Amino acid sequence: MNSKKEKTSKKLKKKKEEKKVKWITIIEAVFLLLMVYIFVAGIGIYFFGLGNNIFITQTAKIIPYPVAKAEKKIITFDKMKSQLASVKLFYKKQDFSDLGMRVDFSTKDGGKRLMIKEKNILNKLIENGIIESEANARGIKLTSSMIDQEVDRKIKEYGAGDNLEEELKELYGWDMKSFKENIVKPDIYKEKLFEKLKESDESYKKNKERIKIAENDLQTGKSFQEVAKKYSEGKSSKEGGEMGWFRVDQMIPEVTLAVFSLEKGKISPIVESSLGFHILKLDDQKEEEGVKMFKVSQVFLRNKSFPQWLSEMERNADIKIFLKEFKWNSEKERVEFVQEDMRKFEEELLKNNPNDISVMF
Repeated sequence: MNSKKEKTSKKLKKKKEEKKVKWITIIEAVFLLLMVYIFVAGIGIYFFGLGNNIFITQTAKIIPYPVAKAEKKIITFDKMKSQLASVKLFYKKQDFSDLGMRVDFSTKDGGKRLMIKEKNILNKLIENGIIESEANARGIKLTSSMIDQEVDRKIKEYGAGDNLEEELKELYGWDMKSFKENIVKPDIYKEKLFEKLKESDESYKKNKERIKIAENDLQTGKSFQEVAKKYSEGKSSKEGGEMGWFRVDQMIPEVTLAVFSLEKGKISPIVESSLGFHILKLDDQKEEEGVKMFKVSQVFLRNKSFPQWLSEMERNADIKIFLKEFKWNSEKERVEFVQEDMRKFEEELLKNNPNDISVMF
């Protein structure tokens, strides 16, 4: 009797073990198939340019295939393609018929134009990666509250208000999270890094001291023309500070705000712009055909611009591109096409069609 129970027990145990082995085998087989699929999708991206295949694009939303490395930042295939999709949606939503133009990316030439857009997006992502890496290296870290404050500032600046999320969704297919990631964060990193770079730049410190001395000379009674000739750089130095007449749209924002606040004959405090330090004098103002014009003089000291800093960083950065279509040119500090025909197409497009809608936006 006991012997019979033992045999039955052994049979049940054996069946359980066989069932367990079977499930393990199935799981291992499924896992192996997934690995093979992921590998094949990667081969399609890196070696056969199948990045537009729907199965591959969906896989890339889960698997972070790297397309480039900018210093310590990895740029993923999905990041690049999702931004390209936003660009396509933007063009689709625009009506350029009033300009007698249209954008069709489905044609042969349209496909090449879209490739140029993709290259430009990758270039921008690499630029953002370099900026973020350098910012992090200098101790700059962003918090969610900092990002939210910047979003509020941008809403006030552009007057979007409650419609911002709706407009982002309509034009780019973005939600607020995408807007923060694609626009707000890179802008804050750029701004914070520029402040850090200026702190350690000797030429910036010298210019800051020099413009303060110029301001002091003006406050102690020296003429604007005399001070401009002594301290200013460029054209304004030779002409005693006189710059001539300008419309609002011909002046950079910081200068425009300062000029708007001045009365005729008055002098501004020191203004720092993206170009350098200014002390401005409103010589005269008038209106021509409904357009306000301002005659301005300035004392100007040029500072190193952020693009100049970025150019140096890009020249020396550790940048790698893993896609067969593109390469990094460290001398020109930009992404380029590998294929000669695409380089020529882009060159001719920029040269012969500067007003092409697909180039302008």
